[in-house]
Amino acid sequence: MRIPVKAGSRLIGVAFVERDQARDEATVRPRMRGRGSQPALLTVTIAGPYDAKGPGDTAARRRIFVCRPANAPANAAVNTEAETPCARKILSTLVRRAYRRPGDRSRSGGFAAVLHGRKSQRWFRYGHSEGPRTSAGQPQFLFRIEHQPEGIAKGSAYRISDLELASRLSFFLWSSIPDDELLDAATAGKLKDPATLERETRRMLADPRSESLVTNFAAQWLFLRDVELKQPDVLLFPDFDDGLR
Repeated sequence: MRIPVKAGSRLIGVAFVERDQARDEATVRPRMRGRGSQPALLTVTIAGPYDAKGPGDTAARRRIFVCRPANAPANAAVNTEAETPCARKILSTLVRRAYRRPGDRSRSGGFAAVLHGRKSQRWFRYGHSEGPRTSAGQPQFLFRIEHQPEGIAKGSAYRISDLELASRLSFFLWSSIPDDELLDAATAGKLKDPATLERETRRMLADPRSESLVTNFAAQWLFLRDVELKQPDVLLFPDFDDGLR
C-alpha cells in the first residue's frame, strides 16, 4: 500500500487493527506467549519516494553539499569559474571525512580534475555521485591505515599519531568515523594530552552513537546476529516461540 508522507525524518509504526477485544485462550499459554492466534507482523519494508520531482533536501545531502556555486550558468556544459571554489570545498570536506584526516589539497584537486574531464554533462552535477564514489573506492577509505614512524626498531613500541588515535577511538566507541570535533582535536595535536583524550572519550560516550559499543560487541561475542536463524530442538525446548526469541 502507498501512503503520503512528507519529507523528513519520521517514526513509523505498523500493526494490524485489532478486531476482537476478547483475548484468545492461547495467549496465556507459555507456548503462545508471543502473539497468540492474533495476526502479527514480522518485518516491514519501506520503499519510495515515487514520482519524485527532484533530489530533495535531506540531512545527508547537506552533509555533502556544504556550499552551492554562486552565479553559475544554469546550463553550463563544463566547469565554470563560479563552480570551482565550491567544488573544491565540497571535495576537500568529503575527503576529510572519508579518510579521517585533513583534506589533501592535491587529492581533492585530483578528484576535481577527474570531474572536470566529464565533457558530456555538467561536471558539478556529475560530481554529486562521482565524488563520493571515487573517494569510497580508495584504500584510505576502506581500511584504517597506520604508518610506523621512520627510525623505529621492528617490534618496538611507539606512539601512534593523533589522527590514527582518533580513528581507533571513534571506531571502537561509535563503530563509525570521527566527527569534526574529534578530528579538530587530532589535527591540532591535542589528542595525545591525557586531559583532552579523557574529555573527548567522555563526550563520545555520552553521545547516542556509543550504543554501538554494546550492541556490536554483544552481536559478535554472543552471536546475537544469528538469533533469527536459530531453530532450537522442539523436544528439548517445547516452550520456545518467537516471543521468547
